[in-house]
Amino acid sequence: MKTDIQIIPELWATIPEAIRNRVGREAGTQRAIFEEGHLLVILHQLPGPHDAERRPALFWRQTDGAWESSPENGGGLALQNHLAAYAARLDALDKEEHAAQTAVEYHKVLEAIAPVLRSSRGMHRALQQAREFVKADRDLINLRDQAASVERTAELLLQDAQFGLNFTVAKQAEAQAQSAKIMANTSHRLNVMAALFLPLTALTGLFSMYVRADVADTPMNFWLIATVGMIIGLVMSAFVVARR
Repeated sequence: MKTDIQIIPELWATIPEAIRNRVGREAGTQRAIFEEGHLLVILHQLPGPHDAERRPALFWRQTDGAWESSPENGGGLALQNHLAAYAARLDALDKEEHAAQTAVEYHKVLEAIAPVLRSSRGMHRALQQAREFVKADRDLINLRDQAASVERTAELLLQDAQFGLNFTVAKQAEAQAQSAKIMANTSHRLNVMAALFLPLTALTGLFSMYVRADVADTPMNFWLIATVGMIIGLVMSAFVVARR
């Protein structure tokens, strides 16, 4: 027995040496190994969004059809629970995706879905290999089909989250464009009002100063100056409108 192999439990003493020779210290890719009538399925435990290390989940089918599992005990039931954990995680992420309203929330869901989708694809391939190695085991067919369903659910959920994120970003961009348009219209109105009243304000300030001028202080001259200011203001306002 090789003492440098870490992921196969030491209690699995009767597992063929040919299988031990094909397994290293780490899990590696998800796969199925078949030697001397024994089947070893190497899967990955359910990953989190920030998990850098792949944690192995081993399932050993012996020649008599009995299953052993590690790190969780239960044999064949542990393999079913392994698939159920993926399905439950996707169900929780689906609820989060439906509740998401902002780009940050959608991005959080996408971060969680991506590793689950990658792992589910490898799990499906490994169980397909196991099915091809042991064609007479009907339970492997059902497990393979469940893995395919998990992979498909993860793909659809990823697409829904991406669509939701794109729609949210587009909606925010549209709202920002509309807000910018409103601000531009408001600024234009202020420019028109400033152009209209600036000449009148300038004339008022000029003639309110104490200067020597030949303009008599009469009501007629007052209205004449006011009219000239208004005309100049209208011309400037028309120029601002035309420039826009």
